[in-house]
Amino acid sequence: MLAPQPRRQYHGDTMRVDLGLEARPVRPDLKDPRTRTFGHIAAASMSGPSPDEVSMRTARLVYSGITVKMMVDTDLGSQLQTMFMVQYEADGVAGAHDHPFEETYLILTGATNATFDGQPYRLERGDIAWAGAGCVHSFRNAGREPVRWLETQAPQPPARHSYRFAGEWDYLREIAAKETREP
Repeated sequence: MLAPQPRRQYHGDTMRVDLGLEARPVRPDLKDPRTRTFGHIAAASMSGPSPDEVSMRTARLVYSGITVKMMVDTDLGSQLQTMFMVQYEADGVAGAHDHPFEETYLILTGATNATFDGQPYRLERGDIAWAGAGCVHSFRNAGREPVRWLETQAPQPPARHSYRFAGEWDYLREIAAKETREP
């Protein structure tokens, strides 16, 4: 995603492709670095790439029963947003945290018990949720099967301090109060 959108007064800033061509579409070679702006994701992608798609773009981040597979980010040239697939295993949990950016979630499979600014919600297939900048939110898989969603972030997360976990700030507040009480 690049923005702003094409502007009419500058002739659209966009070149159209001649759709009259009869060329057959070809699946891109996902290991070819020249096709870095193309990709393919399926349910099986969340458990690991197939041998024919192993590349830098197939890396997954796995923590706390959570798998994240990046789809659109700075590596692809995106300037203002990221998009990725998230999967929580049966024990997947993300504690209360917030960000200096907005997030949108489209639940694809399963269900999650989520909290947004202290309000609990159960999100299931087809549900959409949004967390504004500073909205404290958390997720816990609500079932025995994985829950999977498509997530976007805008603007892109900063290189540092993109997460603030509420528990860490509570802990800091406790030890700071204790230090001021001690002689």
